[in-house]
Parts: sequence; C-alpha cells; structure tokens
Amino acid sequence: MKLKFVAVFIELPNNWCAYLPDLPGCVSTGKTWADIQDMIQEAVEFHIEGMIENGDPLPEKMMSVEDTILHHSQPLTEAEMAEIAQHGEIPTTLSTTFKPIEVEISAPAPARANNVRSKTVMEQSIL
Repeated sequence: MKLKFVAVFIELPNNWCAYLPDLPGCVSTGKTWADIQDMIQEAVEFHIEGMIENGDPLPEKMMSVEDTILHHSQPLTEAEMAEIAQHGEIPTTLSTTFKPIEVEISAPAPARANNVRSKTVMEQSIL
C-alpha cells in the first residue's frame, strides 16, 4: 500500500528536525539534510506499521502541501508557548521546507504461536 504525506523539515543552527501533521507524534531529527530525509522516512514507516499492528485507523485524507503550510504557519497557543518556555529559549529557525514523501507499507503477517513463544523465551533469557 502506498501512502503520500507532506513532511515539514526545519533547519536549526545545529541540526534538522522533521514532522508530519497527518501523523501526530511522528517526528525525527538529523544532523544533515540527507540524514533527516532518511530518518523521517524511517520514522513514518515505523509509525504506520505500528498503527496497522495496533489496529489504529490510518489518516483518511492526507494534507496537501498548501494545507501543510497553513497548518505549520498557525500561531502557537498560550499552552504551547508555556510548555516551550519551560525548556528555555526557542531556537532560531534557519529555514523550513515542505516536501512530499511516499512510503510503501505492507500489511503485517498475522503473529504465529511459535513466534510469540520464541519472543517470550528470548525475553526470559535477557532477564
């Protein structure tokens, strides 16, 4: 199954960060532009696979680039500003890039009893 999203890439003084408004909680950071593109792709795949495995619904309609820009440009609420203030200064953003990304996700195979047992044995050996 192919899914298309728009990622928001933010360049900061020491690294990059990225998030997808369509997937709350799906974020990543990377030292370079190349790093962050790989990292957010991996984060999206992991996030979607987790949603599928947990039976969570996938977003029905993905935001367009224009909608993503509008979403990103909305002012922060007072509660969001208060939370950020607890962590010190807000870093200066050097640039923001909006880029469509595509992920190919295959539905996970149903868990088999022997796979579950092996995992349990492995977990017990770690303890």
